[in-house]
Amino acid sequence: MPGIPSKLRLLRVLIAFAMGLIGLIPAPTAARAQGSHPGPVTGVIDGVAFEGDQYYVHGWACQEGQRGSISVNLYASHPAGATPPGIYVMAGSADLASEPAVDQECHDASGGKHRFRIALPNQQLRTFQGKKLFIHGIALAGNVENALLAGSGRDSFPAPKWPADPPTPNFLDGPRVAAFDTAKESCEQIDIPDAAARAFRDYKGTVHLIASHYVTRAGLGPTLETAKHNCQVVYRSPHDGNIANFDDATWLNAFYSVDGKRIVALGHMEYHGWEHPGMCATKNDSASCWYNVDTFNLSTDGGYHFARPNPTGNYFISLPYKYQPNQGPEGYSVDSNIVKVGQWYYDEVYAWGWPPNCGGGKGQKPCLVLDGACAIRTANILDPSSWRGWDGKDFTVQFVDPYRGTVANPKAHVCAPVPYLDYATGINYHPASHLFVATLWNQGSASSWGPEGVYFTTSPDFIHWSKPKLAMTQNQMLRSEPEGNWSYMYFSLIDPKSTDSNYMTITDNPYLYYVRMDGNHPPYQRVLFRQRIKLNWLAEGQK
Repeated sequence: MPGIPSKLRLLRVLIAFAMGLIGLIPAPTAARAQGSHPGPVTGVIDGVAFEGDQYYVHGWACQEGQRGSISVNLYASHPAGATPPGIYVMAGSADLASEPAVDQECHDASGGKHRFRIALPNQQLRTFQGKKLFIHGIALAGNVENALLAGSGRDSFPAPKWPADPPTPNFLDGPRVAAFDTAKESCEQIDIPDAAARAFRDYKGTVHLIASHYVTRAGLGPTLETAKHNCQVVYRSPHDGNIANFDDATWLNAFYSVDGKRIVALGHMEYHGWEHPGMCATKNDSASCWYNVDTFNLSTDGGYHFARPNPTGNYFISLPYKYQPNQGPEGYSVDSNIVKVGQWYYDEVYAWGWPPNCGGGKGQKPCLVLDGACAIRTANILDPSSWRGWDGKDFTVQFVDPYRGTVANPKAHVCAPVPYLDYATGINYHPASHLFVATLWNQGSASSWGPEGVYFTTSPDFIHWSKPKLAMTQNQMLRSEPEGNWSYMYFSLIDPKSTDSNYMTITDNPYLYYVRMDGNHPPYQRVLFRQRIKLNWLAEGQK
C-alpha cells in the first residue's frame, strides 16, 4: 500500500477502521473541525474523467463555516434514504486544496481543503456501470443534516477500462478451491484469515493449516486438501496494556515442528496504543500509536495449544527503542515462515523507516531504522535469543529488549535491509534448483517492479535476491472474479508433495494460498483460497 497505507502490515487495522465509513455516518469527534456557527453541507460534482489508467470523480464539498475537510459517500442508482434506496459504493474525503471560489462558497475565509478526486476502481465499475452516481456530503459539526451534492444523478458510473496486461507466464494450473470461507465456517465474528497460510504435520500425522488472527484457530485433517476449519482455539491474545510484556495482540505467523509435539510459533505482536488509556493522543490513531515486537511461543502437544512464556521468555525480536506514543508505526514484523537449509533456520522480519518521515532529504530527520526486510537466522530453533540479523556483511546483529535495561549502542542492534524482500509473505526452498523462493504481493506500491500483482524472487543464500518476476497481475485476478468489490492479501506457497513436516520445500507445482477480502462487507467476510500453480519458468536463468 503509497506512504504508510502502501505497506501491507497496516491493512488489517485500516480495514477494520473502514467499517465506520459505511453508510451516512458522521466523522469521528476527534476529527471534527471547530466552528461557532456550523452551517449546512454543500458541494458540487464536477464530473467523471479517465486519467492515467482509471476513472476518477471530481468535485468539492464542505460544511459552511467549518474549515475542516468533510467525508463524502458515493451511492449508485438513487440517493441514500430514497425509495428505493441507493446502493452504497464507497467513502471518500474532500481534503484536497481548493481555490478561492470554493472557499467563498464554504464561508472559509482562511482557505481550506474542500476538493475531492476519488478513484473509481475497475472492479467496482464492473458492478455499478451504467447506474447513476450520487454523492452525499457528511456533516462535521452541529445538528446538521448530511446533504446530497449538486450534480448528483447527472453522471453515470462508466464501464471499466482494464489496462493492457504485461507479459506473464502460464502460471495457473487448476481451479481455485476455498480452504476457509468465513461466511460458511467462521466460529465467531473475528474468526478470519488475517495472515498468510502456513501448514505443518503433528506427531499423529495430522495436518494443521493456519492463517492466523489474534485469536488463532487451525484447519485440521489428514491432508492439505481435507483440512477443515476447527473451532478449537489454539491461541488467544490477552490484550495486555503493559507494553513491556509484549502481550497485546499477537498473530502466530511462522511455525516449525521440531519433533511433531514441540511446535515453535513466532508471533507478530502489535501493541495498539490507541486501545490503552494514556498510551495515545486519540482513540483511533492506528498508525502513529502502533508498535511491533516479535514473540516466541511454543506448543508441546502438537500444535493444539500454544503457550505464552512469561516475560522475558517470550521475547524474540524488537527494535532497540521503546514505544513512543504518536511516533509510530515502528518495530519489526515477522511476516514469513521459517525455512531450514543445512544447519541454519532462516526467516525475515520487516521494519518501517523510523522515526516517522525520516530520510535523507532536505529538512528530514535521519533514519535510525531503515525501511525494509531484515534477513535472520539461527542454529537453535528452540532458543529465541540465538537468532542473528544481517548487518550488511554477515549475520551478527543481536537483538535486545529495550525494556530490560539501557541499550548503550542502539545502532548495533538494527538490521541492514536486504533488497527485494519487501512485501514477502512466504518463503520456501526449491531443492531441484537449490534456491530459496519468496512470494511477494506488490499492492499499491510505487516500486519499479511493475504493476500490482503476485511476484516471486529467488536466492541461493538468503541474502542476494533476484529482481522480482511478475507471475500474475491484480487486474488479471479481478477480471476472473464475479461482480463485487474485491481485494487480496497474504500470499504463500504450500506444496502437498513436500516431504518435510513443515512444508518448507516446494516442487514446480505447489498450491498458491491467498486471502480474498470483500470490500462490500468488511472486514469479516473473507475467503482463504488455494490454487495449483506452475513454477517451472521461475528458476530459468537463476541457477
